[in-house]
Amino acid sequence: MIRPSPTSRHVRATYLGLLLLQIAGAGCLIWATLPIFQDLADNPGEQISRQGSDYFMICVSILTMQSAYWYGYIRVPVPFVRPNVFLNHLIAFLARLSFIFGAALFSVVFFRHLPVLTVNFSIGWLVSQGVLLACALFALFCLALELERLASALARKPSP
Repeated sequence: MIRPSPTSRHVRATYLGLLLLQIAGAGCLIWATLPIFQDLADNPGEQISRQGSDYFMICVSILTMQSAYWYGYIRVPVPFVRPNVFLNHLIAFLARLSFIFGAALFSVVFFRHLPVLTVNFSIGWLVSQGVLLACALFALFCLALELERLASALARKPSP
């Protein structure tokens, strides 16, 4: 397979489109999980039940983020190779910022909610919620990695 040069318009548009899909997926994920986060913080130890549409939005967001990340990671090189110190710092900052919600959700679940979990809970519910949480955290982590990869490309000097 012949790969286009990293500076071609097609590669640049594809890369930016995939990055925007990940960012949009993260926005939808945070929007869909914010009520759950608030319920967990307000009701520690209680089994939180949500509508199926909430879980559908969460799953679609995770699948969108992961599909865009892995396709881009495997098939699309970072097309920006011109150093830009300001953009490097800004994108590196956004990479760190993108995982704050995931870290806060993890903290609420594992340090506030699980230690006081009531006796009347379903193991299946607990496992399914744990898997969904792990998938959401991994999707946010992959977004942070992609932003760091872009920041790194903007930091280095082009080779002669």
